[in-house]
Amino acid sequence: MTDVYDMITQDDLTEDLRDLALVIGIENVRKLLKSYSGAQFYIPKITRLDAFIQHYLSCNKAKDTKKIAYELSCSEQYVRNKRKELKSKFEKNLGSVL
Repeated sequence: MTDVYDMITQDDLTEDLRDLALVIGIENVRKLLKSYSGAQFYIPKITRLDAFIQHYLSCNKAKDTKKIAYELSCSEQYVRNKRKELKSKFEKNLGSVL
């Protein structure tokens, strides 16, 4: 039996789903439609992923602020603030160990 979702072509998609298909492929869009029809997703900017940002900054301490801001598509001020938060968090954890 043919799966009805296999019949969907890019021409059948809405504009936003066509854009998604260009990035992830029509097969993956079909899977999303099949598994998540009716659901709404918010796809945040990478800077909203706090755990990732902390990890990224920890692994890239030697990189300058401007380069990191460029890589994350954010402002240099954002990077400075996050580095400051990370340093403060480290110092607080260090103090609780001593």
